Amino acid sequence: MKLLILILSIVLIATLVGCDRNPLFYRLGSDYFPISSIGSQWEYSINESGSLIVTVIDQTEVGERACYRVLSGADYSYWIDGSGQLEHYEDHRVMFNGYEVPLYQAWVIWLDWPLVSGYTRTDSISTFAVSQGVTISHDWKRISTVLGIETSPDGEWSDCYHIRQYETTVNWIRVSGFNPETTTVSRHIWLAPNVGMVSSSTADSTLTLVEYHPGN
Repeated sequence: MKLLILILSIVLIATLVGCDRNPLFYRLGSDYFPISSIGSQWEYSINESGSLIVTVIDQTEVGERACYRVLSGADYSYWIDGSGQLEHYEDHRVMFNGYEVPLYQAWVIWLDWPLVSGYTRTDSISTFAVSQGVTISHDWKRISTVLGIETSPDGEWSDCYHIRQYETTVNWIRVSGFNPETTTVSRHIWLAPNVGMVSSSTADSTLTLVEYHPGN
């Protein structure tokens, strides 16, 4: 019995000592979306000609839940990272006859932790709103797939999880003369350990991390 305990102790110590050199333990112990540090800031180049600053501003409450507020350019987004899931507050609206019509506001899971190569997650909603006596239907779906572990496209970051997202939105103003309006976005994202998003690309734009400053 004492010999068994001794062997298990040696294995445990060897495992702990080797964690910093074991890619699996390194990834499991890393934060791939570090939004819980207020003041963290990411600077991205856009298509190698523009720039975007993303900053964790503070903690606030949205949808009756405590969350982190993130400023991206001039837009705010809201995130919760806990209980094995990363959640994003979805705020879907549409313009109709000069008015902004709210269609859907709720917390939706963005990713599940830990990330696993080959994992696919599908989130969808189907709802409607009535504005000025007109019904507006809204259908949305996002399919996220973890494609694998790669180096970032610019070669600067290793052990990145490569994620592909297909996002489809269909808005239909149900009156004569209006046809369903469909928007589809295919997005590729690379998340680096303890840094977060280091690259994102769609058919229209590419974001590449230029500088990262962790917060407190």
